[in-house]
Amino acid sequence: MKTVNISKLLLASAFLAAPAVAQDFDSLPSVKDIVAQAMTAEVSAPLPALPQDARTTKEWTIMVFMNGKNNLSEYVIKDMNEMEKYGPTGNINIVTQAARMKYTAPSYPGGGGGYDDYPWGGPTVPHPGWPNPNWNMPPMMMKDAARDASTDWTGVRRYLVTADGDNAALSSTMLADLGTVDMGDYRQLVEFGKWAKLNYPARKYMLIVWNHGDGWKNKGFGQPVLKGISYDDETGNGISTVNLGLAVREMGGVDIYASDACLMQMAEVAYELKDAAKITVGSEENEPGDGWAYDYFLSRVHSNKANLTPDVMAAAAVQGYKAFYGEKGTAATQSAMRTSGMNAFKTLLDQWAELVMQEDKAMVKEALNAATAFGGAGSRDLIHFMENVHGKTKSGALKAKTVTVMNHLYNKVIIDNGATGDKFEKAYGLAAYLPTYSYEADYDELAWAKEGKWDDFAKWITAL
Repeated sequence: MKTVNISKLLLASAFLAAPAVAQDFDSLPSVKDIVAQAMTAEVSAPLPALPQDARTTKEWTIMVFMNGKNNLSEYVIKDMNEMEKYGPTGNINIVTQAARMKYTAPSYPGGGGGYDDYPWGGPTVPHPGWPNPNWNMPPMMMKDAARDASTDWTGVRRYLVTADGDNAALSSTMLADLGTVDMGDYRQLVEFGKWAKLNYPARKYMLIVWNHGDGWKNKGFGQPVLKGISYDDETGNGISTVNLGLAVREMGGVDIYASDACLMQMAEVAYELKDAAKITVGSEENEPGDGWAYDYFLSRVHSNKANLTPDVMAAAAVQGYKAFYGEKGTAATQSAMRTSGMNAFKTLLDQWAELVMQEDKAMVKEALNAATAFGGAGSRDLIHFMENVHGKTKSGALKAKTVTVMNHLYNKVIIDNGATGDKFEKAYGLAAYLPTYSYEADYDELAWAKEGKWDDFAKWITAL
């Protein structure tokens, strides 16, 4: 049986005495094996690829839904240029649906500058597109001066990404100009996915949704509805967490779903996607303004092109992100998870929550308040919270159940975790709704709440 040293998370003595999870994990690759492959050093940028028939079935098609119809518009050009530095391998297609609008000045969410779960607002956090005016804003948030014709456009386009080395122009092949479409409508995401699969078939698919993200919900628009990702400022629409899962199912599912957006690596989001995506990749915290460094990701794809299993592809994304922000000295989070373990995880966590609700609430709140917090959606690191509870409880049953849940997480769910910076030393790769003040009724609409008991725990911990 492959095991993980969970003593890094909880008390070593308690774990040595605890029974192992009664499941056979031998069929799964170890985290160490996966990360060892994905951490391969960057390769030199390849020469532009020779023309080839992209419509033959390839090993992977990577689909990137880039909603820049907001104040992230200039990042579309930057990130596509990063993709072009390496481009696809000979057995991979990369296609984008890229949307841009006229320059929009940086703004604050909700008009107040606060972006956390405090009802009266709070400190501004580094959410892409919402920078603190005292920070040095990256150039792509400013109006560009001289523009190349390939980068000076608005509207919605589809591209087949090609390699051009380090060239500021967009050299990828424009496949279609769609004019104006609503990038906040989940049906547009479905249509893009179906189109990409029809025209660029592959044995495996990766979908990346690129935009602002708010975890399981939307706060920025101030609407009492679930809108977790892909905000279109021209229409005022966004894709809810529930509709995100629906969209990926309707396009026929993918091997990897990834969010190049803030706050999306939550248990609630992964559970909504569990029947549509085998793996989710995303950030527990707000992403820094640069988001994914696609050249760092694709360099690792090229380095591992002989063995690009879904686990290795996901770990390449995590390790590329970690390397980029590690070099910059920026605190950031990124992780990859298997969704096949989410049903059993929900059941185990429900059992754990029932035991916790028998504990002294003051102790549990103390553990919660000490858990690593993120910039929105009432989100905290679930594993750190459980670690804190484990350290404080005197209940042998609760300690043992914590061990069981952790063993399942690290053998069946977590593939890789790439947190950087001291701030996220205790960010272990999976966030969850852990409100510290009041429960938000919209949470009831999630499958995670309807089918599990975490909503009961959240209501218990916030009740007076």
